[in-house]
Amino acid sequence: DSIGVGEDGPTHQPVETVSGLRVFPNLDVWRPSDAEETVASFVSSVTRKEGPTALIFSRQNMDQNDAVDYMERREGALKGAYIAKKETEDLDLIILATGSEVQHALKAAADLPGARVVSMPCMSVYERQSDDYKESVLPSSCTKRIAMEAGVSGLWYKYASKVVGVDRFGFSAPGDIVMSELGMTPENLSEQIASMN
Repeated sequence: DSIGVGEDGPTHQPVETVSGLRVFPNLDVWRPSDAEETVASFVSSVTRKEGPTALIFSRQNMDQNDAVDYMERREGALKGAYIAKKETEDLDLIILATGSEVQHALKAAADLPGARVVSMPCMSVYERQSDDYKESVLPSSCTKRIAMEAGVSGLWYKYASKVVGVDRFGFSAPGDIVMSELGMTPENLSEQIASMN
C-alpha cells in the first residue's frame, strides 16, 4: 500500500496513484479491506460489462472483520460501501476507511458507542447506488465524519470533513515504521477524532 513500499527502498511512494485512478472516467477502483471484500471485488471485476476495473490489494497483514457476517461483508462491498461497525448508541460520528485502514478504523471505534465505521472499498460503485441506500450508509444527519487512507486526502473530502491521509512522500524504512510515522495507526486516528468538535 502506497507508503508501505518504503521498505523496498523508494522514498517517493505512490501516494497519489489510487486517487489518480479513481478520477479516470468509467473505471471502478477497488481497495478491499479483508478476504470477503476481496471476493466481492473479484466478482465485480468479472461481472461488470460497462467498463474496466482496477483491483488494488495490500501486501500488509490485515485483520478480518469477523464481527460482521461474511455474506453481509460481501454484499455490502458489492455496493461500494457498507456499515462495517454499527453504532450501539445514538449516531454521533462516522469513520470512513478503505483497504488496510479499515482495521484501524474498527480499533479506533471500539470504545466509541456512538461511532459507525463505513468501509468504502469502491467509491464509484457506491456512487451508483440508490439515494436511499447511500443515505442509509452515510446519513446526512451525521456531519461529524472522518476518513482515513494511506494516500492523498483530496477525494475523501466529498464524504468527510476531516481526513487522515498522506499528502507527502514517505521515506525508506520497514512498512510498519513508515505507516506509524505517517499516522496510519488506530492511535493517531483516535487522537484526530478527539480533536474534532
